[in-house]
Amino acid sequence: MVKQMEDQKVVFFDIDGTLLHEGSYIPPSTIAAIQTLQQNGVETFIATGRGPAMMSDIPERLGIDSLVCYNGQIVVHKGEVVYQNTLPKDALNRLTTQASTHDHTLVYLGQHRGGATKEHDTVVEQSLSELEIPVPTFEPNFHIAEDVYQTLLYCTPEDEHHYVDAYGEFDFIRWHPHAMDVINRGASKADGIRHFIETNGYRLENTYAFGDALNDLAMLQYVGTGIAMGNARSETKAVADFITKPILEDGIEYGLKAMKLI
Repeated sequence: MVKQMEDQKVVFFDIDGTLLHEGSYIPPSTIAAIQTLQQNGVETFIATGRGPAMMSDIPERLGIDSLVCYNGQIVVHKGEVVYQNTLPKDALNRLTTQASTHDHTLVYLGQHRGGATKEHDTVVEQSLSELEIPVPTFEPNFHIAEDVYQTLLYCTPEDEHHYVDAYGEFDFIRWHPHAMDVINRGASKADGIRHFIETNGYRLENTYAFGDALNDLAMLQYVGTGIAMGNARSETKAVADFITKPILEDGIEYGLKAMKLI
């Protein structure tokens, strides 16, 4: 098995801004390119800050059943969970108390569903609707009853100082003007990818990743070849090995061809 995997190539794709434009549109060239990639025997993964239940029909539309979710906290290979890393409950309880003190909403994310600490938070509803993600129900004790893999903390950059240096257990990654991902310290998409390829005997030089955002930095730096979208943030482009065209200019197809994968 290990010997076979040494020559196996694997590509990890971010979702928003990489595969998906403005919540739901996947360019036809992207769908066709990924089909060709799979026909060429290359393994394909979605690598996202979203959870398994937060992707609507995106995996089905692309024919991808392997996922790195919640910024590396769950890895699914061909439909089977092969790695998971939950947030520590003690630290999560402290974060919950502090967020309540500052009137900041938390959204807890479990494997298949989530729960929010506030009912009808318009900022939560707007930010998630932009990504066409269902708004979790009001469940302030979700983190007590369920395993939590990631939490969304809703606060502005001006208020984030209350949190970012107060928790040795967590990293805080901003993805929205009013929201940050809360994940285990040191965890990232790269963390989940590392666990998968080392456990299964893949060679790092045969791994590729496409991304556009801040939570893609570690992934692009870790894999053998990191590819930034033409529409990516400047920080993401700065760490990439290659910059492809923007998503709406057939960026996935262009990048895969440049890597001679299709």
